[in-house]
Amino acid sequence: MSAEMLAVTLILGSVPLVCVMAAFFLPRGGIVLLIALWFLVICGAIWCVWRPMAFVIRDDNRLELRFPVRRRWLELHPQRQVRQLSLTEFHQEAGWVVRVGASGFGGGFGWLWTQRRGWVEVYISRGDGLVLLEQPGSRPLLVSPAQPERFVELLTQK
Repeated sequence: MSAEMLAVTLILGSVPLVCVMAAFFLPRGGIVLLIALWFLVICGAIWCVWRPMAFVIRDDNRLELRFPVRRRWLELHPQRQVRQLSLTEFHQEAGWVVRVGASGFGGGFGWLWTQRRGWVEVYISRGDGLVLLEQPGSRPLLVSPAQPERFVELLTQK
């Protein structure tokens, strides 16, 4: 996770604690406690359901996206294109973007509607070391694997 994403995650993660402490000093503390609980549920869902722990290239020609409470497999098409790019390069290529999904707590997860490329599926936790996977018949996938160079190398070899 990049320093910027970590800072945002820590700030957002501290909101429930601040709410609980504020509940003791405010006359309507119960409402503030409900806000803290709601925020914890949302952040927990993002962390467990939307934020991948790992991207695994499997021997059966599939890419596995591992989340804390679920798994997702993508078939790897023989005519796929994969490359590493920076966030700036992605924005230059895609144009303006509108995010649909979760952003800020642990990274950005979900989809982007881009001016030039349409829908792009996104699972990123930093702005550098991005990898774009494009395959016929599916949306482009933008990820930030732990070892982007190795990830690209393995996907181009298969």
